[in-house]
Amino acid sequence: MVKRKVVLSGRLEPEYIEALDQVAKAQGISRSKLLREFAKNAAALYTFLKTERERQQSEKIKLNGNLTRWVLEHSPPEIPPEFLHFLGEVMHHVAQLKEAQRKGAGP
Repeated sequence: MVKRKVVLSGRLEPEYIEALDQVAKAQGISRSKLLREFAKNAAALYTFLKTERERQQSEKIKLNGNLTRWVLEHSPPEIPPEFLHFLGEVMHHVAQLKEAQRKGAGP
């Protein structure tokens, strides 16, 4: 029995195609088979992704809201404030390097 198939066409950014290809390659299947599996499980996948995204956002908000207290509570008492200032400068420098890398200008 021949299954009737519908051709689906859409425009995606190259990075999305690369992501699909990486998953398909890791699973040892074709891109078409991967898309079929995604389509077959679309409702469950979408529900999972939505729930996971909401969970991550709530954790991020909670962490951001309590970050200062968390650092104070988890820093050894002997760490002087000067070290924390130094650590802040290091993190600022790392952020600048990441921004440069994102723009293609960094190491």
